[in-house]
Amino acid sequence: MSKENTLDEHLLIQKYFSDIGSAYLAERNVELSVGDDAAVLNLNPDTQYINSIDTSIEDTHFLNFISPRDIAYRSCVIALSDLAACGANPSWYSIALTFPKADHLWLEDFSSGLNDFSDEYKIPLVGGDTTKGKLTVTVQVMGEVEKGKALLRSGAKENDLIYVSGVIGDAFLQLKELQKSQNKDADFDAYLHPKAQIKLGLELVDIASSAIDISDGLIQDLNLICKSSDVGADVHLSMVPTSVENKTLELINSGDDYQICFTASEDKSAKVNNISERLGVPITEIGKITNTRELTLFDHEGNKMDLGSGYSHF
Repeated sequence: MSKENTLDEHLLIQKYFSDIGSAYLAERNVELSVGDDAAVLNLNPDTQYINSIDTSIEDTHFLNFISPRDIAYRSCVIALSDLAACGANPSWYSIALTFPKADHLWLEDFSSGLNDFSDEYKIPLVGGDTTKGKLTVTVQVMGEVEKGKALLRSGAKENDLIYVSGVIGDAFLQLKELQKSQNKDADFDAYLHPKAQIKLGLELVDIASSAIDISDGLIQDLNLICKSSDVGADVHLSMVPTSVENKTLELINSGDDYQICFTASEDKSAKVNNISERLGVPITEIGKITNTRELTLFDHEGNKMDLGSGYSHF
């Protein structure tokens, strides 16, 4: 824990964070949780632990008029989405929160968002840090997967089919509308309340050859699979699932979708369809892996498109 604001920090932690997800401590093998210098976690030698960390900054990753509850929930799901793409079962999370002042009403609402997250994904908050500064939320998540079973970006093979879950581009459309209207009471769930596809990731462990979460844009993230796997990809814009008819590169490549893009051999297509039906999660084939080491996007007429870029962190 940071020494800054020591007098207030321990009281804040005790009041707003000490009980979050406490109902799940035993089943997640947590020996010691929030309140000490560090968490103590019991590890299993037959299990690999997956760790991911993600930072969300006001005015960069979320709008400054979004409620603290939505900020907390969204920041946690964004971090958890990486675990979903690895096929990991989430175990614990911790938070480093930087905020301008100790506003108790703000913290009450923020901690409600953490509780929403913990209860939805059944994982406890096991530690963190607080300090004063520009509003920033850093979330570290840890999960587990059977040894050697983690889904990676590097397993795609020539002729594998390329799939995406859910609908692409809704978060982008909602963000644009939210920026214009600032009407937080309208339906902005795709942007404010994204869902980490944990159940889908777990089902894909023995089926997918590679996977990645769509955070920075479908084309940009799929290109990371291509680079890691030393392959190429042919993708058809008309096949990408969107909620609007006017499909554009900007729409599918703006990020914040937090769906899973994955590859699987053609003989696994029936199993992929079965998973989609059982989970009630739309899964759409959008293209095929090639040996060209180049990602090509085809428009509605079959012409190659200029790809540009997706979301950039810098």
